[in-house]
Amino acid sequence: MQSSAALFKQCINELEEYYGKQEAQSLAFLLLDNLFSLSRTEILADKKTDQSNKTVLLKKYLDRLNKSEPIQYIIGSTEFYGRMFEVNPAVLIPRPETEELIQLIVSENTNNVSLSVLDIGTGSGCIAVSLKKELPLMNVYALDISSKALETAKKNAEQNKAEITFLEEDILLTETNIPETNLIVSNPPYVMHSEKKQMRENVLSYEPHLALFADNDNPLIFYKAITEKAKKRLLPKGKLYFEINEQFGKETSELLTQAGFVEVKIIKDLNGKDRIVRGEKR
Repeated sequence: MQSSAALFKQCINELEEYYGKQEAQSLAFLLLDNLFSLSRTEILADKKTDQSNKTVLLKKYLDRLNKSEPIQYIIGSTEFYGRMFEVNPAVLIPRPETEELIQLIVSENTNNVSLSVLDIGTGSGCIAVSLKKELPLMNVYALDISSKALETAKKNAEQNKAEITFLEEDILLTETNIPETNLIVSNPPYVMHSEKKQMRENVLSYEPHLALFADNDNPLIFYKAITEKAKKRLLPKGKLYFEINEQFGKETSELLTQAGFVEVKIIKDLNGKDRIVRGEKR
């Protein structure tokens, strides 16, 4: 039998130099839960476990962490809006800020549940699945250019028992076959290449650049394309929701206003940064 406290200490000793004590502890709890099914309480109570066959795998996971690989890719999953989602290098790891986007959409549309929504750039499917689970009568479509991302999103829909229609499309093309819907939501690539120096190694080296970066010379390229299509494909009184780069709140809101959207608002996230722009079709 092995000491869970000893395993926990081993993880921290391996990770602390690179991550610092607090983050090393958080990572250790996640690893031991994933590999040994040990809860935080059981670890702190030093529950004994007989899984010595997994200690080699634990060492491999620790080595991968010390090479900056995200814990979510190592264990293959992450929690988002109270549900578990499979993640891999084909999709971005869902961020807490995107949970705020879900919360806003749900709060604004709870009284009109028989709506339809299109999630553009669905990635792991975290937005589409969460909306379907929170508003079960909603008809949900999810679009992505990446077939590998769509494979992951489909798995997440199945695992969370969410009925979603998936579409493989390039939203930047002039002609795209997207449905008419009441809502369009998108968290498109919005990090500029010039921001790479400020990014952590685990994001820059492992997460898909296709889903992360927009051109320095045209940082709103996806927002412009989606706004133009939203003008045509949103039903009357339809709503458009964007997660945005904090640097471009004003520019994104002006883009929607110039396109004829009303009730355009910039909404800050919990850290006080411009994070969401929403507007309504006349």
